Amino acid sequence: MEQADEKREGSMVKVIRNFEIEIDKGEVCRYLGYGEDQHPTSSISSLIDEEIEEAYSLIQPSCFYRLMDIWRVRHHRVILEDGLTITSEVLSLVLSRCQQAAIFVANIGRRLEGRVAQLMKEGQMLRGTILDAVGSEAAERTACYLQDRIREFAQLNGTDITLRFSPGYCDWDITQQRVVFEAMNSAPLGVTLTEECLMVPRKSVSGIIGLGRSEKRQVRFSPCRLCTKTDCPSRR
Repeated sequence: MEQADEKREGSMVKVIRNFEIEIDKGEVCRYLGYGEDQHPTSSISSLIDEEIEEAYSLIQPSCFYRLMDIWRVRHHRVILEDGLTITSEVLSLVLSRCQQAAIFVANIGRRLEGRVAQLMKEGQMLRGTILDAVGSEAAERTACYLQDRIREFAQLNGTDITLRFSPGYCDWDITQQRVVFEAMNSAPLGVTLTEECLMVPRKSVSGIIGLGRSEKRQVRFSPCRLCTKTDCPSRR
């Protein structure tokens, strides 16, 4: 693992590269639409194994994050240092007992998506679809790797972390991607935003993690408690 600091104004943007992730085949199947009681045929299962192996030669996981002080939380708004403002009722609850927040962007590079496009162009739709699902899982594992590193840092300092949240989830509007990228202070992320606030490359994850005193149970607040969709597969 390689970690470095990108020197910018205010708190520094930290970079983590050259680390390994483990792709979960079960999660790949979930991305492909298989339910808990459903399993791919042996031939499809073999293709999934092959595309997972290919993905390992294509992905280049990297994480950028910045630890920022939370100045105040009020009226469904979270005000971070530099005056950056997050607008979300859910996040105002989640971060209400936190002293800091880690803003992050994680990605797996562009090569996997390029290979998916090539497979599709060659008419290998099934392989392309499977590799695309593998890429989604790889991006998620990359974000989880960062989350684990932030948890370790928090615990060394006597704090705990919240769940991870991304723009477009719960009531955090997708347009707030701009706030995340503004917090990165023009660090060389290898990720750009479209006018619709979608990330390129697509296999990227951005978001926020709160850090607060571990004795304050509110740090572990889950927004799923506010949601009536009890059969959601992503319920936490």
